[in-house]
Amino acid sequence: MANGRGEVDVVGALKGGVGKTRFAMLAALRLATVDGEDVHYIDGDSVSQTGNDWLKDYERETGKTFPIKVTRHPFDDLDELVADLRGKHDRIIIDVGGGNPGVFAAALVHARKLIVPIGADPSEVRRLRSTWKAAQTASADSEVGGFDAWVLLSRTDHATTLPGEYREMLTSGRDAASGAELPVYPLLTAEMRKRVAYQRAYKTVPTDFLDVPSVMAEVGMIQHVGVR
Repeated sequence: MANGRGEVDVVGALKGGVGKTRFAMLAALRLATVDGEDVHYIDGDSVSQTGNDWLKDYERETGKTFPIKVTRHPFDDLDELVADLRGKHDRIIIDVGGGNPGVFAAALVHARKLIVPIGADPSEVRRLRSTWKAAQTASADSEVGGFDAWVLLSRTDHATTLPGEYREMLTSGRDAASGAELPVYPLLTAEMRKRVAYQRAYKTVPTDFLDVPSVMAEVGMIQHVGVR
């Protein structure tokens, strides 16, 4: 029992298809099945409900009970739900995005961490700026003294030079091709690399959490990879 202090971690972006649900769900399952935490997962995506579908498909196909509670709540009063759940669970993981700034802002009211996944893709980097601005605005309404935030490169293919090029772009503050100045972001060293393996993880409770524990350790969600 969290006694009103359950930690809230948000995985979000104001763009769909960036890999946020895969990371959020695998992080939640890792905390529940390896670390023994009581985890409540909120599917706050107003466009797709992949997190909620993950639970339903798992239980339908296996006949087993999913190891974490999942609630679908893509509404602007998400912060009120989170305030209640903090007193009942060790950890609240919120998957939010899909172009709804109101829900995104509400998710961050009680958050201590924000992870923003993006791919090495021009359209996703372009939308990162609006996501980051929305997060900065939301921090003023924090009920817990603010949150730490990071960018996570997802679906990276190191058979190409793109991940390295985008890593340089996001951390140097300059577009190498045009010379234009760009925002500098706190980019995580760890990446989500295994695209096909992440796709296959859907509707399962895996024992291999791929790159996710490395990301979790870097942001302080777990002490280090392999801790029980």
